[in-house]
Amino acid sequence: MVARESWYRSPPSVELDIDQLTQLLQPAFPGAVVIDRSQAQGGFANANYRLVLAGRDAPLLIRFFVRDPKAAPTEFALNRMLVGRGLPVVPYLHTALDNPFTGQPYGIREWIDGERLEIVARDLSGAAMEQAGRSVGAVLARIHAITFPDIGFLDADLRVAEPASMGRDGLLEYLRRCLVEGRGAQRMEPALVRSLLAFVEREGRVLDGWRGKPCLVHSDFGGSNILMRRTDPRWEVASVLDWEFAFSGTPFFDFGNLLRPPLGELPGFAAAVETGYREGGGVLPDNWRRCSLLVDLYNWAEFLSRPQAGAALIADATARIKQTIALW
Repeated sequence: MVARESWYRSPPSVELDIDQLTQLLQPAFPGAVVIDRSQAQGGFANANYRLVLAGRDAPLLIRFFVRDPKAAPTEFALNRMLVGRGLPVVPYLHTALDNPFTGQPYGIREWIDGERLEIVARDLSGAAMEQAGRSVGAVLARIHAITFPDIGFLDADLRVAEPASMGRDGLLEYLRRCLVEGRGAQRMEPALVRSLLAFVEREGRVLDGWRGKPCLVHSDFGGSNILMRRTDPRWEVASVLDWEFAFSGTPFFDFGNLLRPPLGELPGFAAAVETGYREGGGVLPDNWRRCSLLVDLYNWAEFLSRPQAGAALIADATARIKQTIALW
């Protein structure tokens, strides 16, 4: 796989000048003045900026909900819940469901120092890799310990407002919607689509065997959204970012995302994540890796049906679908 950054032309942006950003800060920081801003790296759905204020050493982050403004109330509610449960997320200091300049919801929080897991992991090995992986697994177990009565998509009150089927039949229906009826039909060879549907028809029942409770799924739990911090001599998770895609589902969605190449191919990483997850109270069946590969087909199909999917994203999605079938 090529770098995730190559999947998108550029991160979303919001064009506001220093004076406008200063005005948006006033509810949380009366009298504050922004003297510098820079776009934060890693986000491809919403616009995040690092702000430097006059007379304040600690920078701030301001986040604009560009992709789906309706997701903002749910993320704000999730943030409050996760902070209350002691998860490594940074609390919002101020949130608003619109703004006078672009109309988009936005939130303000402290800037947190850390390095993205996808960068840190490249240079880790041995004990350092094991420590980092176990920390990631332990945090993921704490996320998945938050459960719901049903599988589906959450509203601003963190209730399952839109139930969903995510077993074999739900996956087949979604694949047909994206790759037969949707844009993905023009981006994937018909023979491969037929092969994929037959594969899921044949093997997808393993997803129906999961008997755990529906749990909180981050749904973008990858190396760009996990910040690591070194506390000598250990690497540990400093913060999990960007919860706009979160829903109630099964653990396999987050494992499928996390263990895509290149992270999933780094020696010792997957085993360390599993160890940390189980030590943290997480429960997984013996075939959890297979379930994670199957569930990640939801994401690859969705990528192929995106309006602005570029050549690199299409190539990677197609390659991963072929590998899932071939290596099963």
